[in-house]
Amino acid sequence: MRKDAGFTLIEVLAALLIFSTAIMGLMHAGTENIRAVQVLEKKQLAGIVADNQLLLALNSQTAIKPGTRQDGVQLAGRDWLWKIRTEDTGTSGFYRLTIDVKEKTSEQILVSRTAFSARKPATQIRVEQ
Repeated sequence: MRKDAGFTLIEVLAALLIFSTAIMGLMHAGTENIRAVQVLEKKQLAGIVADNQLLLALNSQTAIKPGTRQDGVQLAGRDWLWKIRTEDTGTSGFYRLTIDVKEKTSEQILVSRTAFSARKPATQIRVEQ
């Protein structure tokens, strides 16, 4: 028998160890990638909820006044909770609106956005007779 006819048992075991370590690293990277995609999907949907609620608040016919409003909404089969804080900026008729959005099943705020509104007071029309 020739000594150079094949691999020794030690060489085969070393090759398997290297191969299995590489596979484990790839599997870990794959699961982390899936987790990251799920987090990005949540943040994207929470951003849509925040944008929608801010637009509704800014385009509402009711007067904007300082305070806090909160409610829930359903989007993409998930329940979301939002809270809008309206604060006076010190300038007459100029308000800061801050919205926080989270999933109903979690306490972690996924998205926080700020918008500003400048509303002129309603002008009164006098009718003379």
